[in-house]
Formats: sequence, structure tokens, C-alpha cells
Amino acid sequence: MVIGESLVDIVDGPQGNRTCHPGGSPLNVAVGLGRLDVSTELATRIGDDPHGELIRRHLTDAGVTLQAGSRGADRTATAHASIGADGSATYEFDIAWDLSEVHFEAPRVVHTGSLATLLEPGASRIEEALRRLPDSTLITFDPNIRPALATSRETTRTRVEDIAALAHIVKMSNEDAAWLYPDTEPRAIAERYASRGAQLFVLTRAENGCMVASHNTLRYLQAEPATVVDTIGAGDAFMSGLIYEAIRSGAARQLTARESEEELLDVCVQTALRSAAITVSRAGANPPNRHDLNG
Repeated sequence: MVIGESLVDIVDGPQGNRTCHPGGSPLNVAVGLGRLDVSTELATRIGDDPHGELIRRHLTDAGVTLQAGSRGADRTATAHASIGADGSATYEFDIAWDLSEVHFEAPRVVHTGSLATLLEPGASRIEEALRRLPDSTLITFDPNIRPALATSRETTRTRVEDIAALAHIVKMSNEDAAWLYPDTEPRAIAERYASRGAQLFVLTRAENGCMVASHNTLRYLQAEPATVVDTIGAGDAFMSGLIYEAIRSGAARQLTARESEEELLDVCVQTALRSAAITVSRAGANPPNRHDLNG
């Protein structure tokens, strides 16, 4: 199960052209899992409007189930991006994050993150849902910080650490870490999350691969070679690849039992790196299917 926001990215190009496509980090992770043939349900909030219908079709095409109660919002959230002549983008968000009660029957994995874990009143409801999960459920978390919507660095940091304390796997990007913990070394950040209970902490480093921390050890894995078209959705594809491999390899079961092996965790992260490499070689948030990943 994935819990979090769905939105439509509205992109105005430098020539005045406009495109709309489904987005939102949790939605992208759910779609990535669906394409990898993982039975996936998304608990989100969308409106009964054209943008909501676009999201619904996108999920259906990926084989993802939209949880009952996810529809009925006043409007579907949007992120309006204006692209300048130099390729730079400025964003304006229109999102109100509320969430009906989340229903589940002992899912194997629950993933959450991004705006959904920071914006009230939905954020508190997600935390309540995570606390109700049985010990056998693997919880994964990607804060995916959006500074433009953060109330303050201190408040955001507290919220991220509260959610991370409930998770077995915490993944964040270099940009997330730099904003949350300016002037703090990556090793110290990893130790901070390990002390709060994370069994696996992964810090992604773009073309430099990632830093992996588990069992009081720290190591670096290299990114897979790729011809980069753009980096949209790369972090979300990394997350869906990581979850997929954790389920496939049995690492998910080991992590919840707190007896995982470093070698197996590294296999999970290497699959995540491959998933990200495939995605950056394509335009937009276009994660791989299982044949792409394992072919």
C-alpha cells in the first residue's frame, strides 16, 4: 500500500505550450510498483474533475487500485511549473491535503512520504495509520522535501524524524539532507536515523550513486551508467525498485524481524539504482516495468 498525495503537473513551456501529466511522489512510487507487477493500492485524495480522471486512468493503466474514499475532494491538487528559456523551472502548488481514514488488512509493505506527511490534517492521519500497522508490515519512507511548502526547517525536521522513527527503510536525497541538516556530514545524518530505529538508511547522490547505512556500517554504491534525458521521477523510481526487490528477495521479511543481511540489502539498493538509471534515460516520470528491470 502507498499512502500520499496525487497531483497533476501543469507545465508551461518557454514557447507557450502547455502539457499536463499525473505526478506526486507517492503516486509515482505506486505506479512504479504496479509496473513491476507488485499488487499495489494507493490511498490518496483526488477530485471528481478532469485532473482526477487523468490520475485515475494513469493508475488503472499501471494496474494500481485506488482505495475507496480517495475520490471526492473539492479539486485535484496541481503543481504549476513555468519553464524559462534556460530550462529552469519555477513551481506553484495548489494542494489541500486531507485524507479519509485509511483501510488496510495487514499489507506486506506500506510506503509514504512527501507532502502527505507534512501537510495537515492529512499528515497526522498518516502517522495514526502507521502506528496501527502490525509488526510484520514493512514501512518505507521518503520525505521528498518541498521547501516552498514547508512551514519551517525545525518543524519539518521534527515531523520527518517522527515518521522515520516508525519506518524500517528511510530514503532521502542529497537535496533533502542538505535542507534538513545544513552543514551536517552524511555519516552523522545516517547515524541520527539509525539511532531512531531505521534498519536501512539510503542517501541518494544523483550520478554518484548512493550511500547505504545499516547495521552500524556505511558503504557507497555506484550509479549505473545511463544517458540522461531528464531526472524527473528518478527518486521515485529508485524507491519503487527498492521496495520491489525487498519483497522479491525476502529482505522485507528480514527487515521487520530485524535480522537482515547487508549483502541482501545491497542487492535491493542495486536494483533501485538500476530502476533510477532506466528512468533518467527516458523523458518524464516513466519508471520501468519488470521486463525492463530484469531483462
